[in-house]
Amino acid sequence: MAAAAVPALTLAAMLTAAVVAPTAAVADDGDRRQTVSCESPWVNDSAGATHARLQSCSVIWGKNIIDGSYWQTVKFQLIDSRTDGVCAKANVILSDSGASASSSECKGDWTWKTATFSGRATNIFIRIAYGNNSTYGKVHTNVTPPAGF
Repeated sequence: MAAAAVPALTLAAMLTAAVVAPTAAVADDGDRRQTVSCESPWVNDSAGATHARLQSCSVIWGKNIIDGSYWQTVKFQLIDSRTDGVCAKANVILSDSGASASSSECKGDWTWKTATFSGRATNIFIRIAYGNNSTYGKVHTNVTPPAGF
């Protein structure tokens, strides 16, 4: 008698599970993002005084698995450590296309900078320097994408 009760209970459990209403599916826009931290270089002059500094640097690598598009957003803070009339410069360069975005800071305040690019990249260079001709500096960091991007 006990053996017959087990299949009846299993059938009852299956029927109960089939009656439960399905939950609403969460819409997936296909966007995938991964944030990678990058180095925070600085540039000194010949006497060792720091002129340009970068901090809180990150690259958001993005792709859409539905339409196949790619993008990158670079964020960092830049400061001109010496308010001597020579500005800190930053140039973000997308390696594959050569697309770039430049920014500067001249007032001695940490300032957020953002550069956004579309297309697939194999790496991003972030170069900092100071002044228009940048005799000293041109220090850079290279950020590569995480696996799958």
